[in-house]
Amino acid sequence: MLTSVLLLLAVAPLVADTTDDDRRRLGDAVRAYVQPFDGTWSMASARVAWIDLNGDGLDDVVIVNPTQAIVYVEDPDWCGSGGCTVLVFERMNSADAVEMGTFRPAAEVALVQTPIYVSQRRTNQWRDLIVRDERGDVRAIRFTGETYPHSPAEGERLRRRTSGATALFA
Repeated sequence: MLTSVLLLLAVAPLVADTTDDDRRRLGDAVRAYVQPFDGTWSMASARVAWIDLNGDGLDDVVIVNPTQAIVYVEDPDWCGSGGCTVLVFERMNSADAVEMGTFRPAAEVALVQTPIYVSQRRTNQWRDLIVRDERGDVRAIRFTGETYPHSPAEGERLRRRTSGATALFA
């Protein structure tokens, strides 16, 4: 069920704190993750937003000490009529990066429509994501301790998005 990849990386223009090296390493991590499914995929089809989801305070790339990257890929191989796939990549601390690489895939959520909102509320130390599912219903998807759910349908249905949330890919 491959749909366009929403990698929670950059909705807004990249901030000066994001280095070319950061973007290159992220691109390498995304390509390594996507390659088995889509050998022709390119970062050119992705929108990226940098944001700290787990509050670890690493000096990463864009919005307030970002440590995770969210990539939204608008590519026919990764999108369907119900939305696209969102990939969340976590920035590793310097000790773990030596062994695991600078970024590691933390979640893949299919059939998501934009915009994506990052809530102030946290579950298992990660910020909740507010998304629209393939029917247009607003859902809160929460970090399980290991990942976010694979589908917005597994999230809590909300009457509306929560106030104070940060909009990505608006």
